[in-house]
Amino acid sequence: MNLTAMNVAAIMYDFVFAGASEPEKDRQLISAVQTAGNVYFGLVFRLTGAEVKDGKFNEDARTHRLLDEGAWRIPEASGYESFYNGIDPLATFPELSEVSRGIGYLSIKPDRDGIFRRIPLLVQYGGVFFPSFALRAVCDFLNVPPERIVIQPGKIILRGAVYPGKKHALDIAVPVDARGNLRINFVGPWEKMKHYNFSDVYKASEDLDLQEIWRDELSGKIVLVSDICTGSADVGQVPTDPDFPLSGIHANTVNTLLSGSFLRETPLLLGIVIEILLLLGVTALSYQRSALVFTLGTVGLAGGYLLLVGAFVFLGKILLPAVRPPLLIFGAMIGLLIVSAIENARSHAATEKAREVAERDLEIGRKIQAGFFPNEIPAPAGWDIAAHFKPARQVAGDFYDVFELENGRFVALVIADVCDKGVGAALFMALIRSLVRANTIQGFDNCRWEREHATQGLDNLLLNTVRQTNNYIARTHSDSNMFATLFLGLLEPESGTLTYVNGGHEPPLLISGSTLKERLKTTGPAVGIMPDVRYAIAHARLHTGDLLFAFTDGITDAVNEAGEMFTRERLTDLLLKTAAQHTAAGLLRFVDHHLGTHIANAPQFDDITMVAIRRGDKLVRDESSGKANGRLNV
Repeated sequence: MNLTAMNVAAIMYDFVFAGASEPEKDRQLISAVQTAGNVYFGLVFRLTGAEVKDGKFNEDARTHRLLDEGAWRIPEASGYESFYNGIDPLATFPELSEVSRGIGYLSIKPDRDGIFRRIPLLVQYGGVFFPSFALRAVCDFLNVPPERIVIQPGKIILRGAVYPGKKHALDIAVPVDARGNLRINFVGPWEKMKHYNFSDVYKASEDLDLQEIWRDELSGKIVLVSDICTGSADVGQVPTDPDFPLSGIHANTVNTLLSGSFLRETPLLLGIVIEILLLLGVTALSYQRSALVFTLGTVGLAGGYLLLVGAFVFLGKILLPAVRPPLLIFGAMIGLLIVSAIENARSHAATEKAREVAERDLEIGRKIQAGFFPNEIPAPAGWDIAAHFKPARQVAGDFYDVFELENGRFVALVIADVCDKGVGAALFMALIRSLVRANTIQGFDNCRWEREHATQGLDNLLLNTVRQTNNYIARTHSDSNMFATLFLGLLEPESGTLTYVNGGHEPPLLISGSTLKERLKTTGPAVGIMPDVRYAIAHARLHTGDLLFAFTDGITDAVNEAGEMFTRERLTDLLLKTAAQHTAAGLLRFVDHHLGTHIANAPQFDDITMVAIRRGDKLVRDESSGKANGRLNV
């Protein structure tokens, strides 16, 4: 009665008076509530996310009528299917509820970590809606009946809300999640809220001056009465269930609704995008060679993100995830540091082990490297192709490759010389050979050739193959300072047309009879020196009887005991005099014999590689082998 005398707007009792007690006390309480006309009592549901198919009330007739009168039938509703369903209702006993202004449920669920941050505003029960304790009082306070409430996905709209003392109505869009939960914007700790001792309110009628002071403070306000025996944490028990919190939650909910200070949570997808971006930032920082720079950069990234979280909260009332992303940042940092340490340790151990077993590995490498050379050289009709390879050491940097494309319509011709010698050169030989073959085959697979555009298509294919190979080596392996001279040609056996790129390689010789028709000069620099260099395409034509002889500088730079080189001139003269007398394989053996005679007892200084291609309808057959084409690997 004292609160009524203070002219409060609403009195919310955060209790569930589950049943009658002493008749006289109950009569007095019922009379006081009826006189006040603005008292709200609690209702309890057990909340479940599962759909309750039985929409009938199972209570006695009086309780059924009470719940039916307290239910809200909202005409405009969509997107509420995931709202909580209530079961096992427990309401304030009917005699008291019937004289109250209304009832609202007190039920609330904590977040997964046990902390109460949000409250469901509407619950489904029996095919209708029941409002939360706070929403029930606020809607009456703002003169918003259930028929002016709209439910839409992600929000509940209070249409035509009128604040006391205001003339104009407005619509209040309350953001909710899929469960119908409002994120509560707490005003602060327990002491931040205005509290009155219940015993002081009870005795206020004895002190008219105090009652007048409180009337000035409480007039037109919503008052929430509750038991705070659990202390300032304000999370206590409802008589029948220890899981329902008390007035602190509901008071802050009322304040959030009336003040419009809604906190908007970021969608799950946006949270995932933020985490991905942060992890990408950590990954980018991991490319720093200094562990200290990486660590400080990661800490700075986490700090900057937390500052961003604070700015969004204070300036826009938008809640970015504040715990999980920093944990992911530091987890990723620790993981990358561990991985880096493990990789460094493994690299060091591998280096030591490689040093101990170098000779054995070199022999294994030689066997493996041999597998990179073609087992069989294609034999297009009317063509004679042969190759010869002789390494200076167990493993080599020279290589050649000959393979068919488009079911024999084209034949790819490759010869290359990696700078330096030994294991490093051999590794790059394997890498470049694989890149050239893979890029060439992939280029053909990705293109649909049209005969009238075949030349242009081949040009683009060759340029793309050489450019991709060059850029990969130059960018990925720039620290090794390795490069290779490369001749890559595409021969069309039917026409004899050869489309090629010469990346700094020894110019192959095109010979007709005893005449040097052409040297296939370089069209660009060696592969792998620097990225994005320009290469050009060139063309040649092999007529019947013509010979194309490609080689590495291991032939021309071969020295004898006197220090004399074999020279390009001597090789050219030898070919012009004898090329017409041999098959391709026979010619290679002839050149190798003369080269061996020149070197004699001197050590072989460099790898020796030769490829011979002859066009002719009637091929000269090699007397010793009886074959028109083949390869010689020494």
